[in-house]
Amino acid sequence: MLFVLVAIGWSATAISGGTTLHSNGLVQAEESVPDTFLARIELDDPDAVVGALERAERFYFKESANLEKYSPIVLVIHGSEVCIFYKENYDIYKAVVDLAARLSAFNVVDIRVCETSAKGLGLDLDTLFPFVYTVTYGPAEVVRLIEVEKYRYF
Repeated sequence: MLFVLVAIGWSATAISGGTTLHSNGLVQAEESVPDTFLARIELDDPDAVVGALERAERFYFKESANLEKYSPIVLVIHGSEVCIFYKENYDIYKAVVDLAARLSAFNVVDIRVCETSAKGLGLDLDTLFPFVYTVTYGPAEVVRLIEVEKYRYF
């Protein structure tokens, strides 16, 4: 969990556990930010997408009382598995799509599909399921989430 310290006065002393005691004796001031996770998905492996969704579902049931401290788990889909989230392939991937839609509706997952992969496979972005978002280039989004946004692999 991340904490942002708002210092009151000119000095503060940090104490382990995220607690802050100010030198002037005032009570700590900290703001918690929800934990952020990125699902690790192997490229060109539709079963890895299923596995990530099933892990997210187990996490949801385990942490259901504490979900406000977590942001949705992000799945960045790039490679041939982007096909899963297009309406024309629903008959093939029905079970996966239904699970993804349910988890998305409960705000457990945030699914992002790579536009570059989709276009390379000849898929029309207009036939993407409405609960799925797009990113221009999936590998760059993964790097951005890990290095800039400080997501952790799930």
